[in-house]
Order: sequence, then structure tokens, then C-alpha cells
Amino acid sequence: MAKRSFEEAEGSNANGEGQNQNQNQNQNQQRSRNPHNRFNPKNIAKRQKTTQKINDGNLSQIKKRVRAIERLLEHKNEKLPANVRNDLGRELKAHKQRIADESDKRLRSKMISKYHMVRFFERKKAMRLAKQLKKQLDETKDEAEIARLKADLHIAEVDLDYALYHPHMETYISLYPKSKDEATEKDEKKSAAHHLHSSRPPMWTTIEKAREEGKSALEKIRDRRPERDISKPTSNKTAKKSSSQNEERPAKDKYGKTEEKKAEEGSESDDGGFFEED
Repeated sequence: MAKRSFEEAEGSNANGEGQNQNQNQNQNQQRSRNPHNRFNPKNIAKRQKTTQKINDGNLSQIKKRVRAIERLLEHKNEKLPANVRNDLGRELKAHKQRIADESDKRLRSKMISKYHMVRFFERKKAMRLAKQLKKQLDETKDEAEIARLKADLHIAEVDLDYALYHPHMETYISLYPKSKDEATEKDEKKSAAHHLHSSRPPMWTTIEKAREEGKSALEKIRDRRPERDISKPTSNKTAKKSSSQNEERPAKDKYGKTEEKKAEEGSESDDGGFFEED
């Protein structure tokens, strides 16, 4: 009897293990079939593809990842462990910096192509004017005339550096704006001398001071970037939502009607509606 009971116990254990294995296999199959399961092979391949696009510098994928991290930190910040929050914060900062770098790169290219011609022509005019002034300076012997020519030469040289080293990512203000009277090419060549003593934009003074520090200071001004605050959220939807939630809304009764709506309906009923008495 004891031997028989032992064999029966072994058989029942074997059957139980077989059932457990079948249940585990069924659960694994259901997990793999579930489209929302993070262990689904399709989802794993999709995440790997997205990660590869982000690493390759795909700007749209980087922006999607930034919005996803911001939503995660906004709604589940308290539930996340500290190390996960720190890692997400560093990743968010890195992605925002990449977005800012790409935006600055595109803005630089756009502004260079936009003001290329005007900068080219004004550089040529300033070089021509400086050459003429140097020639006059070598030929004259009058001290008063020499002082005047040196002052004019300084202005022409600063004009040349202004056209060369004006910040690429900022709006270029012309030094020699073309007037309606300058219809011919001859008048256009004289425009630099005509505008020699006219007012200059604020950037001209900055270029003049930087010339004293050397070429590196001028190149730093030319390549400077606009200031950006990457700590701000990329979308204003969250701010709009919070502001709309803070606004006071009129109270409603159980039928969903406000006091103003009730007052309007009461005034209509007082008028008699369709059944007016004679």
C-alpha cells in the first residue's frame, strides 16, 4: 500500500508540473500576441528602430521623445524612482540641446543665403572706398586733410569688417541703403562715399570695439548664437491646460444647466411662449 501511494503521488506531481508548463506557454503566447505588451517582438523592433533614428539625428523623432519624457515626468514624477528621474532629466536636456543646435544650424544657413548679396556688395564698396582713401592719403601733404582722410579711412575699414563679421544669425542692417535717386551704376558706386558720415547701426560700434581685440574677437561675434532657454517645455499645451483649469467656471445643477441658462429660460416662459392669452 505504501508503495502504491508513493507512485500515485509521483504521478500527481508530474501531472501538476505538466499543467504548470502548459499554463506558462499559454501566457507567453498571449504576451507575444498582445500588441500593447512591451515584450512583443514587434514592439521591441519598433523601439529599436526609433532609438536608431534618434541616434542618427532624426529631428522629428527627437522631438517626439522629448514630448514623451516631459509627459512622463509631469504625470508620473512622484511614482518614478530617483535614479530613473535623473536619467530622464539628463536625456531630456541632451535632446533639447540637440534640437537647439539643429535649429541654430538651419537658421544660420537661412540668414546667410538671405543676406549674402547685400553683404557681398557692401564689402566690395567698402574695400573700394578704403583703397581710394589710402591713395588720397599718400598723395596729400596737408595735415588737416591727412587727419580727415585718416578718420574717413577708419570708418571705411570698420564698414568692411562690419560686412565681414556681422553675426550670421542676426538681421543684417545695410550700411549703404540704396535710394531712389541712385538709378545708374555710377551713382551706386558713389553710395559708400555718400553714406560715409551717415548714422550707423548699433552693431557697427560693437565691431569697432572688437577690432581692437583682434580677429578672434571678430570671429566670435560673427559666430555667436541667439540665447535659448532649453529648460522650458517644448509645447504650450500643458500651460494652456493648467490656465484653463484655474479659470472659474459657472456652477451647474444636476441637469447640467447654469444660472444664466435658467434665467434665459425663465424670461422666455414669462413672455408666454407659443400660448399667449388674449
